[in-house]
Order: sequence, then structure tokens, then C-alpha cells
Amino acid sequence: MRKLVLNNVIKLRRKLYYELVKSYKNKKLKTSLAKFPKRFVTEKNFENKVLMFYEREIVKEHIKFILGLDYSKSEDLELFEIVPYVDTIIEGTSELLETDKFINAIEEICSECPGGKYYVTDLCRNCLAHSCMSVCPKSAISIIDNRAKIDYSKCVNCGLCSSACPYHAITKLERPCESSCAPKAISTTQERYMDILYEKCTYCGACYIACPFGAIKTPSQILQVTHKLLNNDRIIAIYAPSAVSQFGSKVTVAQFKAALKKLGFFEVFEVAEGADMVAREEAKHFAETRELMLTSCCPAFVQLVKKLFPEFSKNISPIPSPMVMLSQKILKKYPDYEIVFIGPCIAKKLEAKKNGIPHYVLTFEEIGALFAAFEIEPMLLEEESIEGPSSYGWNFASTGGVANAVKYYLKKEGFSDLAENIKIVSANGLSECMKTLKEIKSGKIQVEIFEGMACDGGCIGGPGILVDPRIAFNNLKRTFSTAEKV
Repeated sequence: MRKLVLNNVIKLRRKLYYELVKSYKNKKLKTSLAKFPKRFVTEKNFENKVLMFYEREIVKEHIKFILGLDYSKSEDLELFEIVPYVDTIIEGTSELLETDKFINAIEEICSECPGGKYYVTDLCRNCLAHSCMSVCPKSAISIIDNRAKIDYSKCVNCGLCSSACPYHAITKLERPCESSCAPKAISTTQERYMDILYEKCTYCGACYIACPFGAIKTPSQILQVTHKLLNNDRIIAIYAPSAVSQFGSKVTVAQFKAALKKLGFFEVFEVAEGADMVAREEAKHFAETRELMLTSCCPAFVQLVKKLFPEFSKNISPIPSPMVMLSQKILKKYPDYEIVFIGPCIAKKLEAKKNGIPHYVLTFEEIGALFAAFEIEPMLLEEESIEGPSSYGWNFASTGGVANAVKYYLKKEGFSDLAENIKIVSANGLSECMKTLKEIKSGKIQVEIFEGMACDGGCIGGPGILVDPRIAFNNLKRTFSTAEKV
């Protein structure tokens, strides 16, 4: 389970969310938009002017994504050139808005990280053994200035030198984005910038989390939602089970719901309700077919299967995800309303686009910025009632929760024997998902229900979270302990 480090990339992103929402709320966005880079990166903080202009470039490009723009259309536009389009952008009608690529790389920010090569570090002692030279099949290592040196024109990246060095002085450096991407959807351009292979990309957001320069971004819909809230449009919020403790240990889920209503949403619903609906239907589906079933709640896992393991596509559960199923139910009662999903996930943006619902997707980071800009403190609010406090659906937020809920509903629907003997496997992260799918394919393991989660630990480890996943996991289990494992 990953550790959330509140680094400067995250701080900048959150600050920009807040400032842009606040600026639009105060009707100053058009006049202040082009000034944001200089306002955020002032000369007095920089002796190095080149670094100052580089950081201003970072702010400028981040703003384009917060506006929700298609990077291929806005890449060469300056902020002052975007100002005339602000109204249509905020209203959601501009042709500049992104419609399908919800992960993108910004060349101007990418640091051209070195990667894919072995490097000799300062730990090299120029020992007498010279094992690194002895094992190298291409004679690519020599001793220069009292330390080993690699001739990259000869090196074939076999790694034998690294494994032979008794001091571990030779190490392979990987680009953070590449090493984090299990499906190998990251490549490098001739100019050494990173590039995304969308035919493999699952939109899991692992590269988005990993990049220490913030060069990988996802287009936001925060300002479009802000516009609708300020305009008192008919808009409904649904929030993921992973909302538990995202806004501090002293903020209950019921207070979070109250904060969303105070923000201006007409009504607020728990996706945990949709999760229970999904678990019930998946239990029925499995009981009828008795065939291998891959869960459908994680859109990044579904994309992984469809793109890299298409032979298992037929085994993906035909039941929609909790987000989609709940949206369908809500629209039957409120057909004239639009729905905003709030959760930790980037891949949900693609899923929403493909299904046509919900209409907008925001992360917990983005909703936190809205609370701050609208001066709403959830901890001070009266609690709203929530649906199904003992629901198994709340545990969809962590790995194993989906399979556990399906098993529970198998028992409830009268299939106790089947539930007791069912072979279930839950996988943490895409690397583990891929390993398990390969083992199923080879016949190494026998599985009847396979729950795949793209994020380590489940949704509580998603790219749009506010708190450390380990804290969220403990709070989730403590808050909804009534939904015990069956």
C-alpha cells in the first residue's frame, strides 16, 4: 500500500484548484487568468531566472488542465489567448475541452529523466576483484579515474555488472513514470520526453502519482461543476465509499455529506448503495453461469483486461460498476438532473465518458478545493443521515471488499454451499492483476471470481486521495466494522 507524501507537486496542484475556483467565484477569472504564473512564481524567490521561468511554465500548463482543456489543442496557446474562450470552457461547450484522453504528458515540463541504463555510483571502491569487468560480455566496463566507468556504446543493459558488484555500486535508474506503469504504456520520444501509448494505457494514474515534476496531468471538470453550483443548476452528487476519513479523522461521512449539500448539490447519495446493488447482481450472475467472473467495479482493471488480456474480456462481469448503476437508478427518479461522481479515481473519467453517466467526475482533491473556496468546514456541520451504515458496499473501497460482498449475497440468495466453497482471488495493483491473469491463463491456479484492483490497497490508494491509504483503511474498518467478513 503506497505512502502518500504531501510533496510540492501535490501542494501546487491543490493550491491552483483553490485559487482558480475562488477567482471564478469572485468573477475575476478572466482578468486574473494570464497573471497566475507570475503571481505564483515571483522574482524575489528566485536567483536563477531560468528556473523561475521553468516553474512559471509549470503553472501555466497546469492551469490548462484545471480548465479541462485538450492538451493537443491548447499546447501552443498562451493563457491570454485562452481568456476569450473562458465562458464556453466553463459552460462545457468549448471545442477546446478534452473528451477522451484523461491522462496526458506535458513536454514542456518533462525533465527528460535519465532511465533504462545502469550507472556506477560513488560507492565504487575500485576493488581488486573487478568482478563487474569480468562478467561483462561486451567489455563495456573500464577503470577511469579510480572507478568503474560504463561505455554505453557497448553496454547491452544485461545487468550482470550490477549483480556482480559486492558493494552494490552499480544500479539501474528507471524513469519514475516508466517504473510505475505495469502495462508498459510509457515510452520515450527521440527528444527523451515521455510519451503515453494509449493502446496500452489503463488510466490508472500510477504515472500521474509517480512523476516528481508534475509533467503528467489529468483534465479537470472542477470549474464546470463550480459554474453549475453557482448557477443553482439541477445537480446531484454521488460519492465513493473511499470518502471515509478523506477530510480528517474528526469528519464523519455524514458530515461530508452535509458539506456537499451546503456546497449547493440538490441531493447527495452514497455509491455504497450502488455497490450493494452490484454485489447482489453479480452473485446472481455467478450462481447462474458458474463460470470465471472478473469484477467490473474498477475501470482501470477492466481496461487492462480488454487491452492486454482480450481473451478474458468475455469473463468481465456484465453488471455495471456501482457508479454507473447508482447513476442509472437516480436518473429514473431525477431525469432532468446531472450527476457528479466524487472519488479517488482518474479512470472513472473514461468510464463515465463511455457510459454517458455520470456527467462529471471530481477527485477528493478537487472537492476539497471547492470546500476551501466556498469556506465550508465539514467538521462544524450537523450530520446528515447516510444509507446503509452496515452495508457491505462500503468495503468496496479496499481490496477484497467486492469479493466479500459477492460472497455475502450468494449466501443471502440461498447459495450457502456455493459461497463456502467458492475460489476467490483478489489482486492489489495492476502488476499483481497481470501476474494473476497469466497464472489463470496457464492453468497454474484455479479461480472462479477474480477481483482486480488497479490501485494497491484498492480505491483508498487512488490518485485523487487526500490522506494516506493506511490511515484511510484503518478508519474504513473502524467506521464500518458491522460489515464483517463472511
